Amino acid sequence: MVTDLNTTSARLAALDYGIEAAGISADPVSLLLLAHEARDLGISELLVSLMIDEAQPEVARIRAYARVSVQVANRRSTRSFATAERELEPAC
Repeated sequence: MVTDLNTTSARLAALDYGIEAAGISADPVSLLLLAHEARDLGISELLVSLMIDEAQPEVARIRAYARVSVQVANRRSTRSFATAERELEPAC
């Protein structure tokens, strides 16, 4: 599970750099993958929709991305650590 957390963090970091260098439309595929993951984790549909809506102003999309990415990272780390603790309980 910790490997999955690192992979998610690495993907988010790569997307961060792409957005910083070329704007929110730099990597639309990774942005859509993040949106699907965010929806699966129950993050605000309004934020997710705003983040991927190309008709919205870029600054609004970037702000939505920032909020979504932080929430995804927090929820993935919480879930990963909780799963790791459950896996270790029988061994203790």
